[in-house]
Amino acid sequence: MLDRILNELDLSMNAQRVFSDLLDKGPSTARQIAERLAMPRPSIYDNLRLLIDKGLVTERDEENKKIFSIDDIQNIPELLQSRIDSLENEKDAFKELLPSLLKKVDFIEPKIKFYSGKEGLRQVMNHIMWHRDITTTLMWPMQEIIRVLGADYLEELNRKRLKRHIAIRGIYPHSTKPDFKKYPFLGVSGGHLREIRLAPKDMAWDMGYWMYADKVAFISSQKESFGFVVHSRDFANLMKTQFEAIWKISKPIKSEPWNTDSFLESVGEI
Repeated sequence: MLDRILNELDLSMNAQRVFSDLLDKGPSTARQIAERLAMPRPSIYDNLRLLIDKGLVTERDEENKKIFSIDDIQNIPELLQSRIDSLENEKDAFKELLPSLLKKVDFIEPKIKFYSGKEGLRQVMNHIMWHRDITTTLMWPMQEIIRVLGADYLEELNRKRLKRHIAIRGIYPHSTKPDFKKYPFLGVSGGHLREIRLAPKDMAWDMGYWMYADKVAFISSQKESFGFVVHSRDFANLMKTQFEAIWKISKPIKSEPWNTDSFLESVGEI
């Protein structure tokens, strides 16, 4: 836990080692720290100076020796808050810059990225969660997707989706109507931000795709276990046209609120 916090304060690994050593061993000279960590003394001094500048370490003279010790540990929350404030300022600055960047994106060449294995496929899904307040569309063989990514992961992904107000219009194969009692997070009532239709009976598929922004993310079956993302406005528009054609001939489904409302309560305010 402490390592993660120190990482957020933008401390190098060596600076973290020096800080942890002082935390464990108490007030020490640079020579003592260097011997314990097997690090060159100049490096110890450099990292101590960094820690002093951040208010994490203090130094004092004692019998012609410099003694270093941990400063008030309660300074860390203040440093974290300062880091948060700085990031918020950067976020606001980027929002102002975003319109001009989006104009440049129109001229960027289409891209395709490939992923493999369960972790690679989950990375594809995580990228979608970087967005907020958008409506997405998908052709999703849900039972196969559960086998590929895992129900627990999909449930947590759905919590993130709801908190980011990412709505879904989806089409499932006719034979894979969701089991709402077993998987309440798959609900399609209004609060779930999900509208689902079942494709005609003669349509079946094992590979799915999820369209968002100008991207289309594909997920293979568990047997093949690969995925790829196509970033192309023309390609996304083509897939969108095909999706709308199938949407028109597909049958809407509804979930039973008594099976799915408990999941929404667990998500909290969205």
